Amino acid sequence: MHSSPLQCLLRYLLLASAFTAASSLSLAQSHQERDAQLARLINVGIADARAGRYQQAISKYQQALVLDRHCMPAQINLGLAWFKSGSFEKAIPPLESAAQEGADSDQVHTLLAMSYYSLHRYTEAGRQFEVLYEREPNNTTVQYLLAESYMRSHQTDELPGLVERLYAVSPDSPAVHMLAGEQYDRLDRTADAIHEFQLAEAQAPDMPLVHFSLGYFYWEQHQLPEAVREFQLEADLKNGEAAQATGFLGDIALKNGNQAEAELLLRKSLQLEKDVRISHYDLGVICAQKKQGAEAAEHFQAAIALDPKSVDAYYQLAMVYRQMGQTDQQRTLLVKVSQMHEEERQSVGNTISRQP
Repeated sequence: MHSSPLQCLLRYLLLASAFTAASSLSLAQSHQERDAQLARLINVGIADARAGRYQQAISKYQQALVLDRHCMPAQINLGLAWFKSGSFEKAIPPLESAAQEGADSDQVHTLLAMSYYSLHRYTEAGRQFEVLYEREPNNTTVQYLLAESYMRSHQTDELPGLVERLYAVSPDSPAVHMLAGEQYDRLDRTADAIHEFQLAEAQAPDMPLVHFSLGYFYWEQHQLPEAVREFQLEADLKNGEAAQATGFLGDIALKNGNQAEAELLLRKSLQLEKDVRISHYDLGVICAQKKQGAEAAEHFQAAIALDPKSVDAYYQLAMVYRQMGQTDQQRTLLVKVSQMHEEERQSVGNTISRQP
């Protein structure tokens, strides 16, 4: 069984240095009793953590920080213990505090990167992976996680420079091909984007987002059989975008007139992840067709919450309210739709007027 990129990075950068921060504990000669107590608490915490007793270790590190809130070894080990116990949100504050006070080790950056990554906070994860990449640009795992973080967080301003730097070091890396594909997509060079993702797919068929990105390109081009193949491959990946891919499979089934199959896929998508916009929208359409107004309204409202600029979702919700006899809500939404159309026309007009 292949290890995931996260597991590889843990082994490479984290486990080798786990629970070693306290070994360099250097405390002032004054306040010897307090300093000795700090050392005892941290050493006992390290012993507890090594034995897998993370809650006991966390308690010891917290006691140490009561004595000295600037104690960097306690901060780092507290963050590590929270991370190892799976509490990624709680791992971040002590690690950030340590970083602000001068901790600049690979261990700290890795723990922060992976905590943010695990919480789907990809913008912040990308900043930490950037530090690790600068220090070791040939590390393919860091390359991939950095690229994925930028892609998932849509940091379009960062991508061009990153692509150039990665190409200089690893021109054949699948992560580089993925980023190049993203860059071509933003330039509306769809054929080139597809080619880059195909190169990435050939080199790393188990890499998350590769199949989904290809599927999305094909879906946009109305090449539905090709899109189905790629979305299914993505849905089958352990660490892939299964919920989103399954939602698009449901959308394609709906487009093909297979409503029952579409509904099963769309509901499965939302079981995997509750915030899949296309799944909510399409289920709203299906429920409206089945005269299930209350549920249709819930799905369209969820789709709007995920994409407040979705004119179609506002209009469909208005039609559901009409179906349910709620004419006041219908009129309010139709006014909103009209306003959104007018804003769109003005935006297009302003763009054209600025052109030379």
